[in-house]
Amino acid sequence: MDKLSSILPPHQGGYLPYFLLYNALAAAIHTVVCYVSSPTAALRQFSGPKAPPPHPLLAHTYGVKNFYTSCIRFYAAYYITNPQVYDLAFWTFVGVLFLYVTEVFVYKSARLREASFPFVIAGSSVVWMVLQRDWYLSQ
Repeated sequence: MDKLSSILPPHQGGYLPYFLLYNALAAAIHTVVCYVSSPTAALRQFSGPKAPPPHPLLAHTYGVKNFYTSCIRFYAAYYITNPQVYDLAFWTFVGVLFLYVTEVFVYKSARLREASFPFVIAGSSVVWMVLQRDWYLSQ
């Protein structure tokens, strides 16, 4: 148990650092998926009526986006009291919301069914981070 607690973010009295760590791991895993699996599997969430055909370049580009998102969220999980890192992590969730809102409602390259999970996770993360910003940054 001591080994596990030594690699987890320091406990600040809240769960946001652990949530950020989980999201960072999920983004890192999806980065690998974007590079090693077929583009169809990596881009499954973009299967709307006007979605472009799955292409390795598109999957790799999405993988790069996931990689830098993962890095920012990893840093935020461990340095949650740093205002610059906190804000960067916040903006990664805003970026995900922007991506999926435009892909579902403007470009129609994703369907609401596939975008519902990113909407819930990114939307709740934005609300959580706005509500808890002052508390974490005052630590």
